[in-house]
Amino acid sequence: MNFKEAFKTLVRDAHYYQYAGVSSSELSIKKNKPRCYLTKIQWYILMISVVTAITTVGGFSREFAGYVVSALSLFVGLFFSFILMLIDKFQKTDFSPYKMEVNAQLMPIGVRLKNYYKKATTLSFYIIVLALLCILLLSASLLSIPFHEVYLYIKERISIKYVDTWKTIWETSSFIIKSTYRGVSIYFLLDFLWITLYLLSSFFDYVSSEYDKVRLK
Repeated sequence: MNFKEAFKTLVRDAHYYQYAGVSSSELSIKKNKPRCYLTKIQWYILMISVVTAITTVGGFSREFAGYVVSALSLFVGLFFSFILMLIDKFQKTDFSPYKMEVNAQLMPIGVRLKNYYKKATTLSFYIIVLALLCILLLSASLLSIPFHEVYLYIKERISIKYVDTWKTIWETSSFIIKSTYRGVSIYFLLDFLWITLYLLSSFFDYVSSEYDKVRLK
């Protein structure tokens, strides 16, 4: 599998596990599947991003971008460690007692355990991709791009009668580009936070259900 196919599979599986539980039935998965690709939470995130991008005048400060990039870098390292731990645990897990021919009653537990490992690993990889994308987007705020100097340079070299037209084109283009940049950056940052919280809540739900299976009476 080449990089393009692997990346498409990762995105597809990550999207699938955002609405499919480790023990969900096909009927439940079909019922929870989003109609317009994005989940309900992600549509809220998209609306927040669009409104914020349009109403916000300034961009990200260098200090804010620097802090967030540093935090995201730490998250990348943490989730890589988490993935390695999951792979190690999965390889050490003996699934033979959960096979149908060995014990049909335990098979659903084995399927659930396998699905959990796959879901946690897939979402962790996806979180790392989102973090790297956010780092790339926010790094643009740390660059010193001389937009004003470029504007003045071009303005001095065009005819006087086109100055007002050039100014309008420049201001409109700048607004569209900056708003798009802010909106995309905010969306992926919020999506990163949402997927991280979703993975943590799924992990808590799985662990709690495993604890509840232990009967002391």
